[in-house]
Amino acid sequence: MAAPNTRIVRRSNALLNYAYGRRFEYAEQMSLGRSVAAPLAAAVVTGANAFTLGVGGRYFNRLPGGLVSKVVPKPGTGPSERARERGHYRVETYTTTTLGARYVTSMAQQGDPGYKSTAVLLGECGLALATDREALSERRGVLTPVAAMGDVLLTRLPAAGVALETTKLG
Repeated sequence: MAAPNTRIVRRSNALLNYAYGRRFEYAEQMSLGRSVAAPLAAAVVTGANAFTLGVGGRYFNRLPGGLVSKVVPKPGTGPSERARERGHYRVETYTTTTLGARYVTSMAQQGDPGYKSTAVLLGECGLALATDREALSERRGVLTPVAAMGDVLLTRLPAAGVALETTKLG
């Protein structure tokens, strides 16, 4: 998700009059832990992502329809309810201020990220737009979620089961 996230975060900073600073930098990495198998797992994930995005995207439409229908999930199918409930995610964002203070902010949620969690996040954004108009930003145009609904979502998301936490490090 680094490609779209980077653009969204940088655009948010610009829309918020450089609230993160004009020298703000943003990058993403994925951690696969510290086990001896982590480097191998990282290589497999990197290779699979490169293949899927590079080769898969370029040649998917050229595959025979019968092969595609055997590989791609059927419409209306997906993980079981049990699998959706057992899933979870945790995102940690590390930052260093211009004065050298270091913080970590985490966002975590129970539920499959691709199904249940995404539905909750989108639903809360929709409810914020529909019911919290007086509390939303006065900005208009093409906005990012933070620029449009940031403060409102800081209240709505925890109430919907999304854990948000910021801790000063060292």
